[in-house]
Amino acid sequence: MVPESLSPSTYVVADPGAELTEAFASLWLEVTRAGGAVGFPADAPAADVRALAARTLDQVRAGQLHMLAVGEENDLAAVVFLRRGAGPVVSHRAEMIRLMVRPDLQGRGLGGSLIDAAIRRAGELGCDQLLASARGGTDLPGFYVARGWVEVGRFPAALRITPDDVRDEHWLQYRIR
Repeated sequence: MVPESLSPSTYVVADPGAELTEAFASLWLEVTRAGGAVGFPADAPAADVRALAARTLDQVRAGQLHMLAVGEENDLAAVVFLRRGAGPVVSHRAEMIRLMVRPDLQGRGLGGSLIDAAIRRAGELGCDQLLASARGGTDLPGFYVARGWVEVGRFPAALRITPDDVRDEHWLQYRIR
């Protein structure tokens, strides 16, 4: 866990072990239950969240995703993933996905610190730009824009949270160099 008085230390995870795998699945489930915009409705079956968490970490082990984390291996405070563009015409960019901060730690700067770390990591990987998407109807698009990202598009009614809750997906870009 990140003490309130300390700035978070972000680290790259290349080979997540069993403890980290469980901590990540628990984090994803906790963020989902709190209504976080992380790919599931709040009432999603726990087994579905845990299954996608396991597949996500399999992609980290295979080198398809880069994982950045804050917290201990058995008690994650926050995570974000980078997916490098596949193929020669998009290898200069990466997509930032699944930014999650434990609900009881939100508002302490962890999300912003992870975004900054993701930008640095993407630059280290040789990327010129970083892409992200954000769920409409939340503060997320404005959060990114306030940090220097540019909204480059919007996909109307792209996200069906529930049958009665359909949201736009905002696409954002950050130019690293």
